[in-house]
Amino acid sequence: MSYDTGLVERVADALRTIGERAARQKNVFGGRGFLVGKNTFAIVFDEDLIVKTPPDEYDAALAEPGVTPFAPDGDHAMGTWVVVSGETVADDPELVEWVRRGLRGVRR
Repeated sequence: MSYDTGLVERVADALRTIGERAARQKNVFGGRGFLVGKNTFAIVFDEDLIVKTPPDEYDAALAEPGVTPFAPDGDHAMGTWVVVSGETVADDPELVEWVRRGLRGVRR
């Protein structure tokens, strides 16, 4: 497994901060995934956060610094998933916002 355990704990703290009680964790693709029901909305992988964005927020998310399309094969982006650099979510308010986006990504 290759994920930053400190970031995993910070994501769990962010979920508690926003009052999200339905989320759970499990290992996903070598990272630590956060799910609501059967839907993964965020994955801590290495020191980065992979987030499922709502389709109508995808382009705006990509325009932000430190955000790139999630393309596991190197060529094709996977849906509306983005990789948010660890530096971008180094501060808690930014992390909370990305967690909220991920939740919106699976609930819309």
